[in-house]
Parts: sequence; C-alpha cells; structure tokens
Amino acid sequence: MTSRRKSSLALACASVFALSGCGDDDASPTQSKADLLVGTWYLESTEGDSDLAALVNVSYTFEPGGGVRQRVGGEFLRVLRETEAVQQALEGEDLGNADLIDGANLNWIGEWTLSGDSLHVAFDLLIVEVFGDVPIIGKVTLPVFEQALNPAARTELDYTCELAEGILSLRGRAVAIGVGAGSGQLTEQVEGTAGELAQQAVDLLATHLEGQETQRYAKR
Repeated sequence: MTSRRKSSLALACASVFALSGCGDDDASPTQSKADLLVGTWYLESTEGDSDLAALVNVSYTFEPGGGVRQRVGGEFLRVLRETEAVQQALEGEDLGNADLIDGANLNWIGEWTLSGDSLHVAFDLLIVEVFGDVPIIGKVTLPVFEQALNPAARTELDYTCELAEGILSLRGRAVAIGVGAGSGQLTEQVEGTAGELAQQAVDLLATHLEGQETQRYAKR
C-alpha cells in the first residue's frame, strides 16, 4: 500500500471515531446518539454507598420507540404511608398494613425526542406506587394512583444532552417535573390525590437534592 493510501485510510478512520464521540469506548461507530441514549440512566449523586443514595433514586429510561419514564422515589417517600388516601387505596392488598411500606415511587411516563444536542421530554401520565417487604411473600411493589397530566399545564422538560465516556449529562432548568427553576405547582398539572402526593414528594426531593450534582447520569 502506498504512503498516500495509508494516509487516506488513517484520516477516514479518524473521521469515523470523531463522529462517534458522544458514545463510550465500546460503542459501535455506526450508532447514532439516539441509539446510545436508549436504556436506563441513574442520577450519579443518588448512586453508590452515600446516605443520599440510601434514601433517594432518580432515573431516566429511554425506549427505542420514543417512550420515556422518569422514576423518582426511594425510602425518603416512606412518609406517604401516613397519607389516608394511600392507606385506603391499599385496603385488602399485601401492603394493606401501612407499617410494611418502605417507600414510594413517582413514575412520569411520556415521550422523548432528540435533535442534535437538544433533548425534549413530554409527560402525559403519572403512576404513584409504593413498595415494601411483606412476610413470607417478600418485596412487593403496588401502584396506588394513576393520573393523566393536564395538557394545559407545563408537563415538558428540555435539556442539553451530552454523552461522553459512559456519562449522560442533562443540563436544563429542572431536574424533574416540579423540581427546578420555574417549576409550578403540581396540583395544577395533576388532578386529585395523585397531584397532592406528587407535590409532597417533589418538595421532599428538592430538599434532598439541594447542593447536589443533578446533571450527571450513568448506566449501572
């Protein structure tokens, strides 16, 4: 092979790797940024062995077909077991004894789109679930409320999305619906008991995340 052909081949290879710079070292150079985004990403500050990680979980799941779920939960939401509406919803269930509830999750469900570095997520459904350990049965997770979001209110988040070395960086005004700059009252977006529980949950979440890094996500 001539020196010119060797140089051309090296330049072509360098160009391919430059185009795949948003992925990690194991990613195929033919994968798009949207392909690399697919999967479940966990907020780094709520991972590991820290006191915060023991209480709080925040994650994004991006599906290939455009579906998205942001899950916010953990033991910090154990307080929801004291809510009369939750107790009533669990009557006759395995977690009917409120003392068995270890925590709760808010599951925001919707769709995602990506254009360059701009990630847009739009939510239209909230599912509130509780979890705990039941004697003999073991770990149980039960949905207690499911509520469509009010389309007239703000139910969308926008991020600048960057992927590098296995880390997803989401820079935007809000960490989650109801948490961040310009966030409104969730009771205006989500009707009924689900909205009241969500408002209580995000108020607690904002307190726990104060002063924490809230932009970096990683896959387990």
